Amino acid sequence: MTLETQTITNINTEELWSAVLGDLQLQLPEHSYNTWLKGTSITSIDEKIVHILVKSTFALDWLERRCYQSIEKTLEKITGNKYNVNFVIQATSPSNSISQAKPSLHNNKITSFNSAYTFETFIEGPSNSLALNAAIAVSSREQNPYNPLFLYSDVGLGKTHLLHAIANSSNQNGNKVVYTTGEKFTNEFIFSIRDKSTERFKASYIGTDVLLIDDIQFISGKEQTQEGFFHIFNDLRQNGTKIVISSDQAPNKLNNFQQRLSSRFEWGLIADIQRPSLETRIAIIEHKLASLNLSLEYSTIENIAKHANKNIRQIEGMLNKLSAHATLMNLSLTPDNITNLLQSYNQQHRSQALTKDIILTNVAKYYGIEPNAIQGKQRSALIANARQITMFLLKKELNATTAEIGRFLGDRNHSTIIHGIEKITRTQQSSQDQQTQIQEIRNSLYSC
Repeated sequence: MTLETQTITNINTEELWSAVLGDLQLQLPEHSYNTWLKGTSITSIDEKIVHILVKSTFALDWLERRCYQSIEKTLEKITGNKYNVNFVIQATSPSNSISQAKPSLHNNKITSFNSAYTFETFIEGPSNSLALNAAIAVSSREQNPYNPLFLYSDVGLGKTHLLHAIANSSNQNGNKVVYTTGEKFTNEFIFSIRDKSTERFKASYIGTDVLLIDDIQFISGKEQTQEGFFHIFNDLRQNGTKIVISSDQAPNKLNNFQQRLSSRFEWGLIADIQRPSLETRIAIIEHKLASLNLSLEYSTIENIAKHANKNIRQIEGMLNKLSAHATLMNLSLTPDNITNLLQSYNQQHRSQALTKDIILTNVAKYYGIEPNAIQGKQRSALIANARQITMFLLKKELNATTAEIGRFLGDRNHSTIIHGIEKITRTQQSSQDQQTQIQEIRNSLYSC
């Protein structure tokens, strides 16, 4: 069953939005979900309009450009009715304004820590034990024994959870904690350049006891941002600030990073997080079910764990979806119903898998040309550049071989593919426009 239009205003908007977020969490890359959607909420529902509270103009702009239609479709899927979406910026005091860039800027971000992300709620297993215990040591000792602590893993394996756990624990101990993401740091740094307030921006980090940077890989290829972060890193570390950084790659695997910066990431402890074992996934599911006030038979839990074998984010997304159906659609979570929902999830997940055709289509759309032009023989500057960017993305995003790329792009030879990939690798390091274009195309590949 679905919710009727006349009753939606009577349901718990928090439960509704939790269900929507659970679905969107399965659609978005972790860093995008955490940066733009986590912490949002429904403020009100007026007839056919759902008003959603977001944290900043950056978030509003990104969500309108990248996620507007998907949010509407998800609302319709869960409620059975069509709604328009209106984003509302959260009211802030002048001291919170980015343009002010005052030292008090980061004090006010403490409230954005996810209180559910603590060391107690982090399920330990062989795949994450080193990272967990290092994080506990950082937050519990007066001086960071590993400075910096560098955590890396594939998406959805608990890096962000550990950073928030450090933040919550350190904050309780009276420390000044700053948590930000590579994307947010970049946006605020660029804003400070435009506003001619870079010194005030850097000064806003002075006095920080604990600095947490999530998804540092986002500043890859951004020379000015890396330069700014380099100086902030040095100043804070010399003054005893505990620094914890997360990434999807080990420091020596980060592409387009200043060597002097990436080498500093290796000064402390590097801890990776692997995919959880079946036993750990079962423990995670049992813990999550308890927080959702749901009870399932062990055989059903084991079935979910076998399906959700990719990462923790996948597990949470599945369980949020189950909870949404149980709470909002009055669906009994019988083994048969759960099996159907898991099959539905797997079909959705397969449909979202990145392919060579998706990359080709998105590059062509970005440059306003036809996909067959990229695969053809035309050599205009626009098409040649789009073709080489396609080669680059096929290699970087899918790890396709040069032979596979050559066959896909009109039976081009090995040397042509190598030349194209190397050219884009060089030009994106020297051209801000090229960096921006590639980043925007990548966003389109992984956006809602």
